[in-house]
Amino acid sequence: MKVLRWLDDHFEECILFTIVWAIALISFIQIIMRYALGSSLSWPEELNRYLFVWFAYISLSYAVRYSCHTRIDIFETLNPVLKKPLAVVCDLGLVFFCLYLMRPGYAVVTQLLASGQTSSAMNLPMWIVYLSLFLGLILTLLRILEKYIKLALARKHPGKEETV
Repeated sequence: MKVLRWLDDHFEECILFTIVWAIALISFIQIIMRYALGSSLSWPEELNRYLFVWFAYISLSYAVRYSCHTRIDIFETLNPVLKKPLAVVCDLGLVFFCLYLMRPGYAVVTQLLASGQTSSAMNLPMWIVYLSLFLGLILTLLRILEKYIKLALARKHPGKEETV
């Protein structure tokens, strides 16, 4: 149970941490190869680009988890009573956005899987790159669902403090 709790708390963080370190390490290796050894590699730019795409979509889920995504809060600043209703409206908007993008995202992944298309420098199957969108959307939906389950449980058990 502790492992599941830890994964729930740190899943995105571990993935994002690994991706950032991989990008830094790959860039460092490319710099050393290009400027110290005079011979650059063909694959680091492509891999870093794909890792950055994965980072962007996984970080959406992370931002939802910690409520640190970019939003315009002028209405709730002017009228603090609107803070909770507007948060629900924003979350519903994000749910509809994710659901809207999931269908074409899934279609692209299955089409690329069937075609066998690969990247130019690394011969990486392109469905792996595009899977980042689909996985990021699923994780975002799960984090929003988790947020409202925790809120419902906190209302059911008022003595138990839950931060969402």
